[in-house]
Amino acid sequence: MTQDLQGCNVDWQSLGIVSGAALIGVSGLEALATIVGNRSRTSRLRRRYQDQRTRFEKQLAGELKYARATKPIYRAWAGERPFRVAAIVDEAVGYKSFYLVAADGRALPRFEPGQYLTFSLPVDPHRKPIVRCYSLSDRPREDYYRVTIKRSESPLERADLPSGQGSSYFHHRAKVGSELKVQAPQGAFFLDPTDHLPIVLIAGGVGITPLLSMASSIVHERSSRSVYFFAGFRNSSEHPFKKQIASLAQAENIHSDITYSRPLADDRLGRDYQYQGHISIVRLRQLLPSSNFRFYLCGPAGMMEQLVPGLLNWGVPEKHIHFEAFGPASVKSLHKKGNTLCQPCRVEFTKSNTELLWKGDFSDLLDLAEDAGLVLDSGCRAGNCGQCLVKVRSGKVAHSKTPGVPLGDDECLTCIGQPQGEVVLDA
Repeated sequence: MTQDLQGCNVDWQSLGIVSGAALIGVSGLEALATIVGNRSRTSRLRRRYQDQRTRFEKQLAGELKYARATKPIYRAWAGERPFRVAAIVDEAVGYKSFYLVAADGRALPRFEPGQYLTFSLPVDPHRKPIVRCYSLSDRPREDYYRVTIKRSESPLERADLPSGQGSSYFHHRAKVGSELKVQAPQGAFFLDPTDHLPIVLIAGGVGITPLLSMASSIVHERSSRSVYFFAGFRNSSEHPFKKQIASLAQAENIHSDITYSRPLADDRLGRDYQYQGHISIVRLRQLLPSSNFRFYLCGPAGMMEQLVPGLLNWGVPEKHIHFEAFGPASVKSLHKKGNTLCQPCRVEFTKSNTELLWKGDFSDLLDLAEDAGLVLDSGCRAGNCGQCLVKVRSGKVAHSKTPGVPLGDDECLTCIGQPQGEVVLDA
């Protein structure tokens, strides 16, 4: 039936059909919206679950890496393994990089950025090999390891130390094709794989090597972790890895700041370096937005003697400051001389049938023994290689830094050990 309503023809029957269809359409849309909403929620839940699973897997992987790096049972190989020098590259005045490949040709196990290799070097055919530790200066790779070594001499105030025997061996006697005996990567100074907070890397001189490994690994893994990279050198002639550091700084999350203490006439501020002088807490506070970072430092003892207290005074928790000295000469001045809790005290060396008096005027037990003419085994003299390990028959020995090798309850490293009262050593 059609009825004219004020000039409009209305088909009520058709209108009823359309209205019914509209009602069905509204219900359908509501049902469809419910289905879409459920699917959207399901998708969000799936993404949330996947994100949580990814974070868990990363955390688990990080914990496993940390365990392998800190537990000797997980070391890549036991004892020494032969490596061949595949290439030698001059990086700067006094700096050479040595590329090492496994003599058996097998793929190399990874290490944690910041760790080092331990070498047995036959410097004298009439003496047993000396032991030295050198940081890995590249990110982990399967085909080679790289160490970068600066030619060094003992400072005048440490004339008792060997005059750069390890570095001299590498610089003057190691050739392409030379075979070296190498222990597996190890060391307590490494980039914590369980932590993903922003970091500050601070390097002085050859201390660049472990920190360059850290920065290279972060960039290679495409991590978004914020990194401030401070490095100090004398000038451009002694500035190793200049191009590589500049390349790393192209990443959005890497901020580099280069300091020269004695720039050459043609070194340009803003081009070759950003700051003249030495890396200082003042410079750090100028560039860092806050102190809420994890700090990794490696360099001369003098640099760290200034920076570590400065960071603590800035409010950085001690557990967020990780540092490593390089070489036996530099590590000596980092050690705290003497222990007021046990001065004076007797130290007995049973194998040498010698008893000495500890008065706190030596950095460590090794110095005490050598001053008295005793000959004890030693290697890196920095608490890393374990060559000076001795049994403690009675008493207690504390260490001035975290040992780089695992120790039993009745063992100590004489190169970083200090008596905590009367001590009897099996040495």
